[in-house]
Amino acid sequence: MNLRYNVEADWLLLKTCNFRCSYCFFPPITLGAKLAVHGSNSQWAEGFDATSKTWLLHITGGEPSIYPGFVELCELLTRNHYLSVNSNLSDRSIDDFAERIDPERVHFINAPVHLDGRQKRSSVDVFIKCVHKLQRYRFNVLVSMIMTPEAIVTFPEDMKYFASHGLHIIPKVMRGEYQGNRYPSAYSDSQKNFITKCLGEAQRKYAPVLTSMREPPTINMFTDDDLLNNPPDYQGKVCGSGYNFVRIDPDGTVIRCGSEERLGNILLRNMRLLQSPKRCNTYYCPYFCKKYTSLSAETPSEGHPDTRAKPEDMFLAAKLIMKGYKIVYQSHAVIYHSHTIL
Repeated sequence: MNLRYNVEADWLLLKTCNFRCSYCFFPPITLGAKLAVHGSNSQWAEGFDATSKTWLLHITGGEPSIYPGFVELCELLTRNHYLSVNSNLSDRSIDDFAERIDPERVHFINAPVHLDGRQKRSSVDVFIKCVHKLQRYRFNVLVSMIMTPEAIVTFPEDMKYFASHGLHIIPKVMRGEYQGNRYPSAYSDSQKNFITKCLGEAQRKYAPVLTSMREPPTINMFTDDDLLNNPPDYQGKVCGSGYNFVRIDPDGTVIRCGSEERLGNILLRNMRLLQSPKRCNTYYCPYFCKKYTSLSAETPSEGHPDTRAKPEDMFLAAKLIMKGYKIVYQSHAVIYHSHTIL
């Protein structure tokens, strides 16, 4: 896969979801709201094309696969842009997605298991079957699980079951309020050690997938142990948000990450990106913060930085992971510009 893009977006396509996970950022009333469609699939695709930029669109929600005409939307977008997707793989549209979308235009699919939304083992088996189909069609699928205290207890058995089907689960550190506690600070030392150990195993299992991706996933759960102890503070650092990264709301509004700084609207075709990076003055998702702060916003190319990975660096990283090393990814203009081996 050879990603070439100018701008990345964290695109909240919708807030509606068919699951009610207890740890979700959105309250049940939001997840159960009537699904709102703000533009036709053609209007979305034409809106992104009109920017004269090549986009890497991280489509999330809510649950994107229940969006009306989701596969057609992805078909139109992947003509000129790249995608990554967060999906629980619960909707039948994923079958069509596997068959109709070019995997070379989809960087990765983050497929969280959400066991509390799949009460029956048969539902888990359907999920596994769906992952297998996507893999057969050459998609990079990252199977993940939110590490609630309950999930940590059952994780060894869950791992065994998925491993028996040729799959490996990436433990994802929980962030935010859950049952009256604030995570990840509420994790005990033993829980942190367990998650760190499982993350190391996930790195080794997914090394071939990471090699084929050539650039680390922006939602880089493999480095979640960074969040367990003294999570980094990005405020005050030079950041590419608004310049080569933006947040997009369901109605098409383009926003400088967690701030209220609006940069126009994709559907209205009046987006205006910042002319240069600026210092962070807010808080957003740590995955995007890590990628786009400091050196990630330097070394411009035609007004935007080159976010492609060096193939030789990615190959070296994968080989070291297979040998048991841990790679700590740095925030550089070229991902894997350098790495530290512990």
